[in-house]
Amino acid sequence: MMVCSALWSHARMSVEGSVLPCCRWEEADNGKNSKAPKISDGIQSAIDSDYFNSARERMLAGEQLSECRQCIEEEKHDIPSMREQLNDKYSQYIGKKPKLRYIELAFSTHCNLACRMCNEDYSSKWKLINNPKLTADTSIDAFDLENYDVDLSELDMIKAVGGEPFLSKNHYDYLNKLIDQSNNPKDITLIYHTNGTIFPNKNIIDYWKKLKKVQIIVSVDAYGELNTYLRPGSSWKKITETIDKFKNIEDVNLQLGSHAVITSLNVLQLPQLIEWSIETFGRTGGGNFDILDYPEHLSIVNLATEEKGKIRTSINRMRDMKLMESRDAEYIPTLLDMIEEELNKNPDNTYTFEDIAKKEQKLDKYFKQDFWDIIQV
Repeated sequence: MMVCSALWSHARMSVEGSVLPCCRWEEADNGKNSKAPKISDGIQSAIDSDYFNSARERMLAGEQLSECRQCIEEEKHDIPSMREQLNDKYSQYIGKKPKLRYIELAFSTHCNLACRMCNEDYSSKWKLINNPKLTADTSIDAFDLENYDVDLSELDMIKAVGGEPFLSKNHYDYLNKLIDQSNNPKDITLIYHTNGTIFPNKNIIDYWKKLKKVQIIVSVDAYGELNTYLRPGSSWKKITETIDKFKNIEDVNLQLGSHAVITSLNVLQLPQLIEWSIETFGRTGGGNFDILDYPEHLSIVNLATEEKGKIRTSINRMRDMKLMESRDAEYIPTLLDMIEEELNKNPDNTYTFEDIAKKEQKLDKYFKQDFWDIIQV
């Protein structure tokens, strides 16, 4: 089914100031989504806009939308896509009057890390590194509650991303404002994507006790020291301690999991990450991966031919590992097939690991890290 219920039940408030059908929606303009309606014009106006209506009409007419590339790729490999997951929950609303039941937003771009695959649009730490004489502005249009001129009476799911959501000083007030509009707060699922270095305060945890479920997705891109390199400012010890604290929260229906972005810097160490995620989160919490597109020098698609050969050799070894026999890791063959498919693409620009190391010198210098001490190639 090519129609996605997101266009009738969901919206993402992006830190760039746009309202989008979902987090995976991507125009053919390097991910800028420049034609999308603006949050500053009001969320209801965006939901009713020609932009959203045109997408709905194209879907209902059977068109395969290029903006939905990521879900299309996953479905091609029989991986449950976001579209399929949303349709399981909201398909009954397709074709009816649009009404928000699921929203994604960032409380702010305040973040204590400068992840190598991120940038200053999403991280105040990145902004301070790029502009050392400036005070980073961590406010974003999505945080202005005046823009939420939309009926949220049937709201049943909220996804909070960042920045780092647990750093927001307005976290509690923001949740209270949104959830208070719902007819059934006890039916709400609250989802966080966190870097795992910050544990929420008691007020937030007490608030969670009122909700149906809380999902904590910890962004971890590698095991141990490599993750600290990929996410500068973090600490592996701190992340594991925070995860243990989450596991010990009482009286909250809490589900823990992890998410990783596959880049040229971690793809060779995937077995260690997969083993850790299974051990830490089990079958249902581990195994959430995306393959990076931008920045282009970190994408496996853009690796030079000789470097891609190293990745293919590593993939072939993984196919023969005992790990592949585990029922908890049954998603791995499909993941490896997707990685190989990306490696088979022929990009205009290519990078050797030496090229990548040069591009990472700015963060290496700032955080006193060294590419060649960490990256195993």
